[in-house]
Amino acid sequence: MSEPYVVLHGGFHKTATSHIQSMLGRNAGYLKKQGVLYVHHRDMRKELTVPCQLYVYEQKGMNFRTKYTAAELAEKTGAFFDGLIGKKDKIDRVILSDENLAGHCGHCVKRGLLYLWRDELVGAIAGQIPWTVREVHLGLRNYADFFASAYVEYLRSVTSKNFIDETVMRKRVLEHMPNWMKVLKVMRNSFPEAKICVWRYEDFRQLDERVLSNLCGPSVDVSKLKQPKDKNKRPTASGRAVSELLQMIHRDGAEAALEQRVALQDKYPRGPDHGGYDPWTAHERAHLKRMYDQDIADIRANPDITLLELEHVASH
Repeated sequence: MSEPYVVLHGGFHKTATSHIQSMLGRNAGYLKKQGVLYVHHRDMRKELTVPCQLYVYEQKGMNFRTKYTAAELAEKTGAFFDGLIGKKDKIDRVILSDENLAGHCGHCVKRGLLYLWRDELVGAIAGQIPWTVREVHLGLRNYADFFASAYVEYLRSVTSKNFIDETVMRKRVLEHMPNWMKVLKVMRNSFPEAKICVWRYEDFRQLDERVLSNLCGPSVDVSKLKQPKDKNKRPTASGRAVSELLQMIHRDGAEAALEQRVALQDKYPRGPDHGGYDPWTAHERAHLKRMYDQDIADIRANPDITLLELEHVASH
């Protein structure tokens, strides 16, 4: 069998990644009939992303229960890729998707950076993919909303031992001045033969079919894709839920308060009655928006990156 055309959807977090993955997963059977194999993100995470992360953490001297040597990592990921395409499968295109390629939301929150170990983590994963990655697709989001959403996600699983208060997160973000271009350069270096295509999350609702079409390729009519059922979609904590949780942490301590996070999330879900979480002052948000707008302008001007835009924006 000849090498398939490999497309990588690498997130980033909080940029409609779950929706894209749900669409691809819901239509995996249809896509396969068109010669497109969607590797479910849970499989990719379990068999590739997490083992690579544990290998990197071991190299950094971090004490995780599960450890991988270079040989063990190669054996595990090799078996994973060897088993993806059967001898009778007629697959021309493979879609890999995982928003955790560059790290986790907690890495962003704790340091105020866009993925603290992005170089090592993305590099390790790239080194285990046996085929040439031809395209990398990524969603970006304005810094104020990205870090606010990352903080909400971080609160879902943080322990009392590792808790970071929102004031610390805000201070570190403003000190470090996040820059998407630096993250995109990691992707470029890790996948030197790939076309890098990005879009702004703020435009995604009007670009969703184009994004899916780019991922699936010319053989797939994305208008025929079925919408995901979203039966198990979990509620997102609202600003009220986060505010109540932080007050409890300051009053009762992190350990006791964090036990109530699921109840608070269920009591105050994000929706018509409760808006999203926003830790920024108006001045901070305006500052972060200016940074984001400038970075998008730099990305737009970079010939090595394709910025997928709305037609009225691109024409200016």
